[in-house]
Amino acid sequence: MNTAAKVIETRGVIIKEEKVRSLNQKIYPNTMVLENYEPYPGYYGKNLPEDSAPRSVFLILVCEYDALHLARTLQKVGKEMQHNCNANIGYMLIDNKRFCCIRIKNLQCFERIPSIQEKLINHGIDFRRERDINKQVVINIEKTFLLERFDDDIYMDLAGDSKFYFEIPTQLTWEHFKTITDNVKHNIDNHFFDAALGYIWKLNGPQDIIRIYDLKANLERIKQIRKLFLHEIERFEKIQ
Repeated sequence: MNTAAKVIETRGVIIKEEKVRSLNQKIYPNTMVLENYEPYPGYYGKNLPEDSAPRSVFLILVCEYDALHLARTLQKVGKEMQHNCNANIGYMLIDNKRFCCIRIKNLQCFERIPSIQEKLINHGIDFRRERDINKQVVINIEKTFLLERFDDDIYMDLAGDSKFYFEIPTQLTWEHFKTITDNVKHNIDNHFFDAALGYIWKLNGPQDIIRIYDLKANLERIKQIRKLFLHEIERFEKIQ
């Protein structure tokens, strides 16, 4: 990753909370598939974005496969089926139990979920049996980032979706991140944004980041949110 580059392509992880529920139609029989029906829980009521309909499905795997093997298998299936479904590997915590998964984005691909699952099964990837889930869960997703760098270590997601990222100086647990986010929202006039935690890879190792989703965001608003987060992180570190 070139630190001088304005446009950056790199790998990393996003950690977020989403409400998910089981799908029992248009899936491969007796498999565990979840959809997200509240992808940005930082928004509420009338401020909920218009594009908040389910935008991802999660194919729950029977075990944790080697990441490179699974990625190559997904790549192979994509070529065989000639689809452009955006598939990422990750896991979610449900009742403190880790469930490995494949996340598929792109509404146009959802009709193809059963055939994608069948192809994966033919390549030796198996899925957990069907189970009824309807709750908020913590999700870890490995993904490739295509970012445009602004000033003060702020990035815009070139894939769209009104997502921005900024670097933070320390690693946070999910619980600490939630507390800090609540404090930030109590100290800003317009608190209707969604925040997620994560990291991206740089030449010297992982760089911790926070992702902000805000349909009305501009650089000045992201700077304001970043300043509040950095202030709360500094306060948090002092009391540890």
